[in-house]
Amino acid sequence: MQFREQGKKIQCIRSFYDPVSKRSRQKLVAAFDRYSDKFPSVEIAELTEAERQELATWFEARQAVKAERLNQYRVMSATATLVELAQSIRATGAAMMDSEAAATWSALSGVAKALRKVGHPKPKRESLAVVVPGQADLLADVVEPVGDVLPSSSMGV
Repeated sequence: MQFREQGKKIQCIRSFYDPVSKRSRQKLVAAFDRYSDKFPSVEIAELTEAERQELATWFEARQAVKAERLNQYRVMSATATLVELAQSIRATGAAMMDSEAAATWSALSGVAKALRKVGHPKPKRESLAVVVPGQADLLADVVEPVGDVLPSSSMGV
């Protein structure tokens, strides 16, 4: 049994040997919608039990790959989605109901737990140093010490 994706359909093709022409022949025995997420039942009436089992195995593998791609897309677009969510909340925060806010907090908690579970701990928060006038000079002296404070070693002291 061969499976071919052609256009908007998936075709199930049976190969058999033709002794008259001494060649292998192919016959289209079933076709179903390419974008279907459910296993086709009506369209596969002509398939044998072994062919149905082979189609089921192929369909499950195809669905697993599809789910993995969807998960990868969601992970890759998560940051942009959360930034857009934050902008929307800032724009219409007062219109948000308490139940929606609680559900959002719960979902964010779930995201944090999932990140920790797979080994991505929460990064340390960057400290925002407040520079008071006059303090900047002290910090500059610590980073680049003034050479005149200490006597040089060639003076014999």
